Amino acid sequence: MAAAAVQAPQRSIRQRILSFFDGSDNLADNPDPLLDVVQQYPEEAAWFIKVVMFFGSISGVLISMPCGVFLSMYWAPCGFCNRPLRYWVLVHCVLQLLQAPVRLVFFLRLCQIQRRNGNIQECVRQLTHSSAWRTSKVVSIVTYGWFILGVVWLLNSTYCKPCPGLYRLSLAVIFTAVARLLMTLIVFYHSFPPRFQGAQPAPKPRGASQAVIDSMPVEKFCSEGFDASGETSCAVCLSEFEENDALRRLPCNHSFHRACIDKWLKRNKVCPLCLQDIEALPALTDEEKAKRKREKEKAS
Repeated sequence: MAAAAVQAPQRSIRQRILSFFDGSDNLADNPDPLLDVVQQYPEEAAWFIKVVMFFGSISGVLISMPCGVFLSMYWAPCGFCNRPLRYWVLVHCVLQLLQAPVRLVFFLRLCQIQRRNGNIQECVRQLTHSSAWRTSKVVSIVTYGWFILGVVWLLNSTYCKPCPGLYRLSLAVIFTAVARLLMTLIVFYHSFPPRFQGAQPAPKPRGASQAVIDSMPVEKFCSEGFDASGETSCAVCLSEFEENDALRRLPCNHSFHRACIDKWLKRNKVCPLCLQDIEALPALTDEEKAKRKREKEKAS
């Protein structure tokens, strides 16, 4: 009876701990952004999460241990410094230790699921809906704010003669946090190279060859009877057409100054007005080609 009475509270505590790290209810509500990454790239995301969680949990503990030893030895002398850096280091270490169990559990769960060839998405979904994950996110936000405050205090602090090691310790903690951030970015870069590096930039517009440009007719501008879709100015240089100006008519029936449009088409083979590709327009019939040839000979 006594053994059963002792085991009952132990089981209750164990169940509470497990429920804290397991969010099995309302899995469809408020999906975490991490789930989108896992759904698209499950293997790469699992490796990235495991590395970041393992390194984050271990580094948090390793950083907190020497800081705790230092503060326990020099707590009183550090109180004479002009900035409360001892409190900053202490709170920073406590915040790191609070997040370490969640990160470690996340890492172990993913390792266990991968060994069993289980569903990685379901594992991440349950963990990101747990109370532990939500608490860790809140603690992370507080940690970032506290980190910025520590940087400000450190930049405005002076040499502390009673406790000279506090400044160096605070600087080391900040450098370690920055190194963790850089490590996370490097791991992310190496986790998703095919997807993120494979995206090709939009192709640059290609210019038309001189032969294609010369194949389009040239005509003289005449204010009376000139048919160029109602255009009276060049859309490239924005100047008005004058009598006997040499104009080049594109296949889309838009006309421009010959010198202006020739220079334009060598860089970009689309009409400046309608943006149609001059080489993608329907091919001309033999009659139209002959007519344009005669117009070209007449203009020259």
